[in-house]
Amino acid sequence: MKQILAFGDSLTWGSHPHTGGRHAAADRWPVALGEGQAEAVVVAEGLRGRTTVHARPSACAEMRGDAVLPMLLHSHAPLDLVIIMLGTNDIYEGHPSYLIRDGLERLVEIIRHHPWRLPEAAEPQVLLVAPPPVTLCETSDVTPAMVEQSEALADVIEALADRLGCGFFNAGQVARASAADGYHLEAADSRALGVALRVPVAAMLAL
Repeated sequence: MKQILAFGDSLTWGSHPHTGGRHAAADRWPVALGEGQAEAVVVAEGLRGRTTVHARPSACAEMRGDAVLPMLLHSHAPLDLVIIMLGTNDIYEGHPSYLIRDGLERLVEIIRHHPWRLPEAAEPQVLLVAPPPVTLCETSDVTPAMVEQSEALADVIEALADRLGCGFFNAGQVARASAADGYHLEAADSRALGVALRVPVAAMLAL
């Protein structure tokens, strides 16, 4: 049985754009992905507010992905694939795309150099997913500049994936943040993302 870690933020957790609560389990993209992989288990590690590597001092928990990733890798080992979908909160905090790129590269380094300390643990593959673009709406602080940056981020992440030899998927091909809050996915879009990821995941793991 293959082991997959889905490492992300509120989009992976399943934030509901209308209520501020959480989508039903079936509508969270890691669950939808797992339903299509009979020979794989998907572990969802989504944290609302998570960034790649950038600190959020006023947050209620540690939001830096690099700070907690080693613990999660160790906890869920052995892993065959790590899916990373981060960057939206970095945009929210005002970080330029090149720093988001560098943060993602650091996360890949952590995965590839983790001391697994298991005889059967090999280096897992990595799939970088460009997050869905944010959307202008009346009730959020999304700006046109943030929308533009989020739409262009896929090209930045794809170039990074090519350079590092990682898999790549552009979530913007199948989903976009809801106009209800500007950041989070409608249930149908969240599920559609999980369904769409079944193809590249199956190809990477030869399922």
